[in-house]
Amino acid sequence: MALKLGATVKLNFKNVEAMTRVNEAVLAATQDVFAEIQFTAAERSPVLDKATSERFPGENRDSIRCNVRQTKQGAKARLTTHSGFGGFLELGTVKTPAQPYLWPALEEHIGKIPEAVQAALNEG
Repeated sequence: MALKLGATVKLNFKNVEAMTRVNEAVLAATQDVFAEIQFTAAERSPVLDKATSERFPGENRDSIRCNVRQTKQGAKARLTTHSGFGGFLELGTVKTPAQPYLWPALEEHIGKIPEAVQAALNEG
């Protein structure tokens, strides 16, 4: 399952230094906010009470990763799990109800990016 969110802001800078500063602020803000999203998602990830032959407690929680990088189009962030069953937990199955943890964390924090960009620009 891939979920893509995007926001595009077109800025017409004649000053390369100003454009670089804005790009750095957007990248730093995205890194900070996605670190919060990763932490919140890990806190909310369902955890088994005890180990089974296939899984151990906290396996999905411990597999949540965030990667933020700069691309030609701007900052790009990926929030993933590597447990092999994170999507089933998030969305549910025929036999198991959904236990959302990624999407609620994203919704809670994603709106902080503009404020974080502004703060990063004000610091410099």
